[in-house]
Amino acid sequence: MPIDETKVKDMLRNQHIVRDKVHTEIGTYRKFQENTQFEKGVLTYVNEAAWGDLRELLKDIGVNRQTIRFSNVADLIKQGE
Repeated sequence: MPIDETKVKDMLRNQHIVRDKVHTEIGTYRKFQENTQFEKGVLTYVNEAAWGDLRELLKDIGVNRQTIRFSNVADLIKQGE
């Protein structure tokens, strides 16, 4: 079914409404995009599990413990001592 040009213009004018409707009706990964701790947690996991070529790649692009500040349980326990 072809989409009418006026419908596209209308969607672009009201994109904030369309985005909200897509988020509420379909569901997206917005909560993961807005949660920086999730991203840093995944990078921390990859950094700790990497070895070989992947470890070298992470070093080349600058992913290390100092560049990805992620508060995990072990860090919180250390702060409490």
